[in-house]
Amino acid sequence: MPDNFSQAIAQSWTLPFAPTLAVIVAAVLYLRGWRLARATRPLELPPWRAVSFLSGLALFWLALASPLDALGGFLLTAHMTQHLILMSFAPPLIVLGAPTVPLLRGLPRAWVRDDLAPWMNTRAFHGLQEFFTHPAFAWIAMNAAFLGWHTPAAYELALRSPGWHEIEHACFFSTSILFWWFVLEPWPSRNPVSRWAVVPYLMGADLLNTGLSAFLAFGDRIVYPTYAAVPRLFGTTAMNDQIAAGAEMWVLGSIVFWIPLGLTVVQLLSPKRKRLMRMQQQTAAGRRPLPKPIDLLRLPVLGHLLRWRYGRTSLQVVSAAIMGITIWAGFRGSAMSSMNLAGAGVWNIIRPVGLVLILLTANFFCMACPFTLPRELARKLGIAKLRWPQWLRRKWIAAGLLILFFWAYEQFVLWDSPRATAILLLAYIGTALLVDSLFTGGNFCKYVCPVGQFNFAASMLAPAELGMRSKAVCDSCATSDCINGRSGGNQKQRGCELELYMPTKIGNMDCTLCMDCVKACPHDNIGLTLLSPARELGRDPQRSSLGRLSSRTDVAAVSLVLTLAAPINAAYMIGPISSRLGTLEAAHPFAGSNLGSLLFTFALSAVALGLSWLAAKLLQAFTRERLRTVFCRFALAVMPLGLAMWVGHLGFHLAMEMPSIPMVAQATYADLAPGAHGYNMALMGSMATMGSASKPANILLMGGAHGMSLLSLQVLVLDLGLLLALYAGWRTAKDIERSPASGRWLIGLYAVLAVAFYAACVWIFTQPMEMRGMGM
Repeated sequence: MPDNFSQAIAQSWTLPFAPTLAVIVAAVLYLRGWRLARATRPLELPPWRAVSFLSGLALFWLALASPLDALGGFLLTAHMTQHLILMSFAPPLIVLGAPTVPLLRGLPRAWVRDDLAPWMNTRAFHGLQEFFTHPAFAWIAMNAAFLGWHTPAAYELALRSPGWHEIEHACFFSTSILFWWFVLEPWPSRNPVSRWAVVPYLMGADLLNTGLSAFLAFGDRIVYPTYAAVPRLFGTTAMNDQIAAGAEMWVLGSIVFWIPLGLTVVQLLSPKRKRLMRMQQQTAAGRRPLPKPIDLLRLPVLGHLLRWRYGRTSLQVVSAAIMGITIWAGFRGSAMSSMNLAGAGVWNIIRPVGLVLILLTANFFCMACPFTLPRELARKLGIAKLRWPQWLRRKWIAAGLLILFFWAYEQFVLWDSPRATAILLLAYIGTALLVDSLFTGGNFCKYVCPVGQFNFAASMLAPAELGMRSKAVCDSCATSDCINGRSGGNQKQRGCELELYMPTKIGNMDCTLCMDCVKACPHDNIGLTLLSPARELGRDPQRSSLGRLSSRTDVAAVSLVLTLAAPINAAYMIGPISSRLGTLEAAHPFAGSNLGSLLFTFALSAVALGLSWLAAKLLQAFTRERLRTVFCRFALAVMPLGLAMWVGHLGFHLAMEMPSIPMVAQATYADLAPGAHGYNMALMGSMATMGSASKPANILLMGGAHGMSLLSLQVLVLDLGLLLALYAGWRTAKDIERSPASGRWLIGLYAVLAVAFYAACVWIFTQPMEMRGMGM
């Protein structure tokens, strides 16, 4: 039987007339034209372009003539392989060959001069060319063909009819040529839009590819009935074949999109490229200065509110009122977490929304933080007299408190305990009051507050930054009011209590956006500007109050704790990990005790940090820098991927909680309003089934199309994080490389480590997950 089967496969090779003839003619014309055009354009048409074009033609022919075409009727995996070749491998190789000029030069000269040239110079031809090669049309056409032909009705039609099957292949190949034409921009074409459009162009296509792949890989039924009826090959079932096809399309398809995406971003963010683009823009504009970045403090309404003397205090009062209601609800409200503001509100709503605000607007939460209101009272009473000890001027306390918080989150099931959440908030208030009542300055925010450290690290990717508008004005200033403060009339405006001197301040690290420096500056020389979100990645300047981050092991430890805690926190919720962790915890001598769980958490953290240190040791082999420098630099470089994991995971919480937000608000009102006990009980009855959603459930199976779209968005966020992490690693490697060769090995090793971390995060998102306290 195996010999007969192998013979049948070998005999499945065909010689399709039209595709074979087209490939031969195209190859002959291209080689002839490439040889003629290369005589005058050797730089534009190097040999690798001819190799690329011929390789694309060969893959195109193999997809149609090889046994893949015959096996496609029996195996979805084989059919998806054929589709990948026709859409993701052959077209970009052909486009990389820059086929326009060689194919035209390969035709007989008389044909081009007498027949083609007059038509190609008409307005109609140029209009059609602009329409079909426009990126909007190319993107819509390719993705419409991709999704349309993979609907069950169209797919089954192509399987039944050879004619429609050929039309399907023609649609895939032709639209993919147009799609990749915009991405690769083959000579001599020029794109009509900014090169930055390639980023959403490819990411959007990858999002659709991920959605369809996840639908096939995680579906609970056979999507294409033909594969359930045909004889099975290689001992695989129809469902396993579908899962393998979905995984193949997901992994290989995403790789094909992300390789050119990463290369494009690196090219666009390259300092040489940026200088060249700036020179071109200045030349085109008659050497006029480039537009200044947007300054939020100069906007009519928003700027006035941010600069208002009581602007921050107003935000703090509002957030303090919300926190007071939350604490009251934690002690007196419903014990059902999904109905309590201290449960669902804090962990599933406020936490993810706060993270998104940080990434968009820098430390907005710190600006509105209610925990610093006691500091204001202490300043009014003149209680704070002590200076923060020099030996504590590092972030080790905050790093330890972060690990302690992540342990407490699991140990005391904070997501399902409104009372424990209320106690945690009270402890936070007490700690802030104690520190700020004894010590001058903003020491609680800078050295103690774990939430603040999370915000500081995340805000390094935020586009908003508080900084000086004119260096010349700061150089001429003799009073340094931005840090020392100033007196005016009967009022004294303090300066920055976090000791960030504005002329040397870089980035958002340690900045709480309190606006004290803005109000203290007598020259109105401080602005809140919107800049590139990737500006701090791969840089190591001297920073006010912080020095160089390459020597700050404490800052690197905080960023690594946040990065590694993202997948660990999510992994606690998935079945394969939680069951094994439970078995492991029960096996150690302190099983069942808080001390044992605490020891386990710290041991896990030590192992994770140790592995990170080992990774830094491997990276150090390709540099001349010290191990500490390599550790600190690359710990910050990988942070975007950890933050992306947090956004994807917490965004999942928020998405699951969205339908129940009105009911949580009604339940909170019922808890607060006198005589509303009966109404509250009715709400509890209506949400009884929702509150029990802590059982393991697979959102992909439970949510259907909604679950698929959530997974696609989560993977898209991770893709963004990986892209930024790879860019940061590339910039870091170029900054500390020993030689170009060692730099390539350095970024290659870092890329392998980052992709492995990314793969682990994707795997976590695809696992069955507990719906902790989510009112679904």
